[in-house]
Amino acid sequence: MKHFTLAEAEALIPELEAVFARAVRLRDQAEARAASLRRLDEAGDEPAKAALERGQLEFLVNAVNACLAEVAALGAVAKGLEPALVDFPHRLGDDEVYLCWKVGEKAITHYHGTDEGFAGRKSLPGRRHA
Repeated sequence: MKHFTLAEAEALIPELEAVFARAVRLRDQAEARAASLRRLDEAGDEPAKAALERGQLEFLVNAVNACLAEVAALGAVAKGLEPALVDFPHRLGDDEVYLCWKVGEKAITHYHGTDEGFAGRKSLPGRRHA
């Protein structure tokens, strides 16, 4: 597993912002398709249109998953879309931790243990909060 330096992780922030903006747009489109599909399924009178909606929904879901795979390909761990969270494996002294980034943050100022989540975030030593 790759361990990121703080500088390496922060250098990815612009790319991650773009990936998550795209993923959220695709997710919103998928939710709209899912609502349309529910209405069509409830009505039950347009099976061809429902099949088309189902195919488009599957395409959108796969596109969201591809966005999350982009994050994984960078060596980071996507933790969610709402809010968009990413963990970066990191060594803090002798400890293995995750640098923790949330969409909208311009710098990484927090970390948490590998067995903790966002709620366990702690301030990085020597880093100011933006």
